[in-house]
Amino acid sequence: MISKGTHKPLTDTANKGCAVGWCFIPSWTKGALSCGSSDRSKQEHDNNVSRKRQKLMMEPSSHHNNNKLERLLFDEIRQCDVCGKNLLYRLATCEEKSVAEALPKFIERHITCQSPLSCRWCNNDTSDKNNTYPCCESIFCSDKCRTRAECALYDDDATTMQANDPTSCSRDAETKLLMPPPKLFFCRNRFQERDSNKNNEVADDFDLAKEAVQSLAAIETKLRVLCGNNLGLEECALLITTIISVVSPWWVDDFLQSFSGDAHQDGSAYEESLTEELWTMARSHWSIVMLLQSKERSNDTDTSKRLFMSYGMFCQTYLCIKRQCISRVTLPDHPLIQYSKDTLLSADELLDEERALALDILLEHPCLPINRHAQSKTSTDQQSIIRWRNSAHIAHWLSNAASLEEGKGVCQIQSHLGRTYFVFSPWAYRKMQHSCCPVAMLDIQDSVSPLDSLTWLSLHDVEEGNLTSYSALGYLEGDARSRAVELKKLFGSAFTCSCTRCRYENDNTGDKGGKSRFDQLQLKSLADLAMQHGRFADAIGLYELILESDPCDGNVLHARAAAVLGTASNSFGDKGHCNGNFLRAQCLWKEAGSKCSDHPEIALHVDKQRVYGTVDSLDDNHEIDGSSSSSNIQYSTHLNGKCFVTSKATPILSEDECKFIIKTAEEHCNSSTGWTTTRHYAVPTTDIPIHEITKLHHLFTKKLWSGKIRPLLRQQLKLSDNRQILIHDAFVVRYDSSKQRYLPPHLDESSHSFIIALNSEFKGGGTYIHELGIVLSPTVGGMVSFEGGSLLHSGDPVVSGIRYCIVAFCYIDKVGEQTAKTAEVEKVNNTTAPFSFGFQFG
Repeated sequence: MISKGTHKPLTDTANKGCAVGWCFIPSWTKGALSCGSSDRSKQEHDNNVSRKRQKLMMEPSSHHNNNKLERLLFDEIRQCDVCGKNLLYRLATCEEKSVAEALPKFIERHITCQSPLSCRWCNNDTSDKNNTYPCCESIFCSDKCRTRAECALYDDDATTMQANDPTSCSRDAETKLLMPPPKLFFCRNRFQERDSNKNNEVADDFDLAKEAVQSLAAIETKLRVLCGNNLGLEECALLITTIISVVSPWWVDDFLQSFSGDAHQDGSAYEESLTEELWTMARSHWSIVMLLQSKERSNDTDTSKRLFMSYGMFCQTYLCIKRQCISRVTLPDHPLIQYSKDTLLSADELLDEERALALDILLEHPCLPINRHAQSKTSTDQQSIIRWRNSAHIAHWLSNAASLEEGKGVCQIQSHLGRTYFVFSPWAYRKMQHSCCPVAMLDIQDSVSPLDSLTWLSLHDVEEGNLTSYSALGYLEGDARSRAVELKKLFGSAFTCSCTRCRYENDNTGDKGGKSRFDQLQLKSLADLAMQHGRFADAIGLYELILESDPCDGNVLHARAAAVLGTASNSFGDKGHCNGNFLRAQCLWKEAGSKCSDHPEIALHVDKQRVYGTVDSLDDNHEIDGSSSSSNIQYSTHLNGKCFVTSKATPILSEDECKFIIKTAEEHCNSSTGWTTTRHYAVPTTDIPIHEITKLHHLFTKKLWSGKIRPLLRQQLKLSDNRQILIHDAFVVRYDSSKQRYLPPHLDESSHSFIIALNSEFKGGGTYIHELGIVLSPTVGGMVSFEGGSLLHSGDPVVSGIRYCIVAFCYIDKVGEQTAKTAEVEKVNNTTAPFSFGFQFG
């Protein structure tokens, strides 16, 4: 059995464990292919060489010069074209100190190499007149990587590199690349005129070299037109096919024979239109290169290697590569993300003045949604708090996809930080098939040498030898029809996906008995995938199918209740309550507890029901606690009733009660496993759940929750008699300036949340409400309550001392006889209606 999360090596055992192939950077079409320097003298030189070509090139740097953050991202941080190591890239003519060097501790902590190598035909010094053409900007972290890339330009006869240390061009399987990096392939300088002392046919050589450059430029221009502004999987396959056809066309015949007959499908008219002109251009360029190389060879090579592939072979190669040899992989965090999360937020790594300098650079970008306070008018302590707050928010906006909605500037930054590579390998995917519910995905284990550490990551528990499917699609959230359209574009019009998910979704019989074709593991995988995509109704139906065969499967019973809880948040936004789904989830956990009392997750929820009184609300005859009582606690209102803060004159807890809670929590942690940091997956806090601290049960549940907080919340939220607010989770949180000092911007897994301050012996802290742009920090014993599931908020950094508070997640739901009946109707509808992915029921 292969457990979920297991890594399997990405090597070809039939070929003695040789390298997997090559990886491509989507930024190729942004000008990083052959030219893109921001240096002015270099731009002038480029224009003198070829104004037409310069017009077609899309320079990535020309509009970033005035912003330090974008200059850092687009110009200075590059990756080795072979192994993917992060490098600091600087032009030799650039006298200004780089942004990377100006960021305190950035290079020392997050850049593995500071001296990238250019290819042997180019020189990054643009004042060097020996370069006929602009530098191709190929960069390498070592001679080994550079040698691997340059050797891939030639066939097995390495004498073509006679002027460039041919002995270093090893053809060893472990160093051989299937093809050169695109930037190196399109390097013009490798066709420079020959030295007259070494060749008597200088004029002929110069003419041939000039023709080679022109034909290469034509291919590049054509590819740029076809790719547009995006290098997707289809365009990547076209690029690979073109380069391979020129570099090693004799390899193609063996390549095609290694695939089954299914791979040799007819291409569409669109696919043929993409390949026909490129084949003609590639053949023309190849013939010129062969003439140049023949003048350098002392003995003619095998004539079989002189034949260029036919158009049919070119098209079939493109189809095989596109359909069976490419997949996407996302690299580990960009160095700037690592810097913002680790160094910038570490009190040990940076001094206050260094952090201030770093923020001056990063906050220069106007599109980052940071509240820029006038620090000159604040105290020294307040300036420190603001710096830590901005550091925390920067780390969030740079590393979380949710911030894409904040504007085009953030989108642009994050599109560059999220580095996606295309992995090409004729071997790695040979035993893999596409599935819309894959069991494996490409992953990277080593962030130092990412592209040399590719592995298959198991997404589910599977039997040994069954790690055989991955997704060729970049987006799996669509329904069967939309996925089928994309798959036909990828694999051809005759392709029909036969994966478990597509077979299940396309079963329109409406007969549950027909689902017997799927085993329990397949149904569980489908349900788990639906949960990941937020298709909770789909997941519920699948879990219930599994339970029909095994009604006491604890994992499935827990997962079904969790899926119903997921619908609670979705329901709240439209109706102002959870439509019975929160209480239905509690009912399912209670029922599961009677069947699987030893299941740890189920036991945890049953214990929470007992402590917080949630289970009492499942009784239709139970009186609604706090529905008739009113609260005399004073409070202020913000954001039209979305947020409330209690008055200093009427605290929720006395100072003695606050001290008792802190003391009890610390004693409990000292006598047990300590403070937890892994209970909340998305935004982890250092906390301890109240339901585990027996000494706090009476104070929190009876006196605090039932006697004060629930009546106050009902009053604040104006709840009617058939609505109730219920606790899902409550915990004591500990923010420590020397450990976890803050919480990044986030939304809670609840409809409402409340926070009670327990002490004041710290600086900073409080709840920062982003829509308000201020920190809400009640006095000791005071409470802030708000719509935690819809109001973006963060825990403001504690710059000194330790901050304690109580946090609770709550849901508003319907109560009474109608709740149970509604839940039962929804349950019947979900299990009897024809099941289809992508639709919500109820």
